[in-house]
Amino acid sequence: GGAPVIFVPGFTCVADDYLEILPVLGRRTVVVELRGHGRSTAPDGPFDSDALAADVGVVVDAVTAGPVHLMTFSRGTTYALGWALANRGRVRSISIGDYVPEEIELADDVIFGLLDGRWRGTPVSERVDGDAAVATLRAARSQSFWEPLSQWQPPLMVVRSPNTPVVSDADWDRYRALFPAAKLHEFVDSPHDIFRP
Repeated sequence: GGAPVIFVPGFTCVADDYLEILPVLGRRTVVVELRGHGRSTAPDGPFDSDALAADVGVVVDAVTAGPVHLMTFSRGTTYALGWALANRGRVRSISIGDYVPEEIELADDVIFGLLDGRWRGTPVSERVDGDAAVATLRAARSQSFWEPLSQWQPPLMVVRSPNTPVVSDADWDRYRALFPAAKLHEFVDSPHDIFRP
């Protein structure tokens, strides 16, 4: 019973990464594999954040006609918030994992560094379609969701790792100032992958 959880994970994640945590969430949970990730196909495009936010909406609509709890991690936050801000009546709560409510542009050297790396012990190149990944990251445009999110004030929980620069101390202070009712938690023993101690 109750509204399901829709989880939009990070750029290098696939759904199978989260099988072990699903029972802990205590309700029906669907992990979104964005286009070009895991078992999702990689169409010719588009790959901008509006298209990926629409993909989140397609998954939500396939799961329920009603409200959902939205859970995000890392870069998946951008696409989840894009959908949520356009569908506020369907959002019961938002939980953000180690990210800020923004879309962030990355330079090519950072993009290719990510794609050449490993995540959870396997090469990123085995987790994502390379061309789709590059197209997705190159399509990013700097935009902030801080203001619309703070005007809305949905039930919010944010978790950060203080060991990485993804959510800075200044960002953390901003969360605290703009969302006084939010639950803010630091996982001091975790890297950016906050699901790992």
